[in-house]
Amino acid sequence: MSLISKLRYCRVALTLTLSAGLIASVGTARAQDVPLGAPAGFEKGAGLEYGGFAFYNRLQAGLQGTNNIRQDPTEISDLKTLFEAATVARSTWKEHALAFTASHVRQDAVETDDQSSDATSVTVSGRYDFSKSLSVSGGLLHNEDIVGKNDPNQFSGNLNGTTVTDTMEGALDWKGKDYFIHAEGRYDEIDNTTDLDLTVVSRIQQQDRAETSAAIQIGRKFDGGKVYIIGGGQRYRYSGSDVILPEDRDSQGARGGVGLEFQNGDWQGIFRVFGFAQYFDAATIGHTIDFVGTGQLIWKASDTVSLAGKIERNFDETNIEASAGLFTNIASVGVRYQFRDDAYIKLGPTYRFYQIEGTTVEAESYTFDMAVAWQVHDRVELLLDASIANQLVNDSLISNLQYDEASITLSTVITF
Repeated sequence: MSLISKLRYCRVALTLTLSAGLIASVGTARAQDVPLGAPAGFEKGAGLEYGGFAFYNRLQAGLQGTNNIRQDPTEISDLKTLFEAATVARSTWKEHALAFTASHVRQDAVETDDQSSDATSVTVSGRYDFSKSLSVSGGLLHNEDIVGKNDPNQFSGNLNGTTVTDTMEGALDWKGKDYFIHAEGRYDEIDNTTDLDLTVVSRIQQQDRAETSAAIQIGRKFDGGKVYIIGGGQRYRYSGSDVILPEDRDSQGARGGVGLEFQNGDWQGIFRVFGFAQYFDAATIGHTIDFVGTGQLIWKASDTVSLAGKIERNFDETNIEASAGLFTNIASVGVRYQFRDDAYIKLGPTYRFYQIEGTTVEAESYTFDMAVAWQVHDRVELLLDASIANQLVNDSLISNLQYDEASITLSTVITF
């Protein structure tokens, strides 16, 4: 589960989202990787406004049953209680903008003591408009992520732990009739903690770091979309003891790429490709030159049926000794069917192929997720989420990350 996207090599956000959205549902809720959200009218706010701000609040509570609470070869069955509270306040001003968000997530296993996690996130962001075409924006973010399956940090022995990111970010935007320029800078301090050692490499799990990045995006708008080029650089600086940090993982690098985003009738899509180079101070790591990218397409087949597909290749710094990081290759498809005005079902498979850079260590993950939602009241929604997953590895180094799991979650969402 991810609360707000973290800045990684070529996964830096192309635009600064000032009115930050709500967090993903707790547990396995809506776990499909394809970008199919809820239909219009589900989980809507109450329209609360006061003092120039619009408010949106969301509460979710549920119970999850799983046959593998730790998602490892122990295959311990258990029940887990899930709770999430989130609130957003956005300004309604004609000029400028200000937004505040806060959230808290808690997961508690009934019998497995080391499977209890908390995550609290708070953000403030704003935009100042010098004119209709020129604006400056910035934000302060404190984000906490609970590390679970499909999170790259699991390969650093940090499964079932927490990643804490404190961020300062700023951006300058110019928008003309046909062209636009977006320049941004960001500074992150990232701390990793875990309560349970799972892998041989878990001794290096405390490699906290600071990330600095800057990027500029130049593009052209067209009817229903935009095309752009982007370039930038990033620097990583680590902290920790010599025991925890056996090699100098400090690095710096650059990236560049192109993108296309469009919406035309019942179709919408995003296509991005980036090349990057990262140079590490440690001779054991050397340098990495490769590419990442995203391609996703959504088709509204009818008023009740939507289909989506996605392929993606990402790269993450995962603190694995003698390796620059982890490549994650993803392919997923999904379908959403609204079979009643107040109910829908969403399902689909996802395949992930993980590669630890500079090694022969690999892992494959197969999941099939299903979510059924029933809007029993304007402000109350009942959710049933089911997931079947297995992960296979090819090396004893990460043998504790090989598992099978089936889970089912029942929860209630209240919005106001």
